[in-house]
Amino acid sequence: MGVNYESIPVKNQSEVVHPGHPGIVDTALLKNETVKLKAGTILKMDAASGKLEPAALADTPIAVLTADSDGKNAEVLVLWHGMVVAGRLLDSSGAQPAAASPAMVAKLRGIGIHPTQLFSSAKKG
Repeated sequence: MGVNYESIPVKNQSEVVHPGHPGIVDTALLKNETVKLKAGTILKMDAASGKLEPAALADTPIAVLTADSDGKNAEVLVLWHGMVVAGRLLDSSGAQPAAASPAMVAKLRGIGIHPTQLFSSAKKG
């Protein structure tokens, strides 16, 4: 028997984390605290500092930003494991954030973050 994710209420219509699976959300540090990143940004870990920064397609992702960064503090909330709304994922590795490519989104499954399709109760915010 499958789960009908459309029947699971989403409290915040711009929420990145899908409530259909308990997520592991915790704090992390950005490599550059002055950068303003949008929720949904796919992140990688900088090997030298152990801090997070936007991932590009060629990178191995490690987490997804769950709330916008403020450009002042390095500490942010990220999803380490759980479900995300695929239509809200961002590639912020370039000059401007863009929708994450299907290939980039697919890489998240390898780290235990499972993208779902966009559905009517969670319209793009």
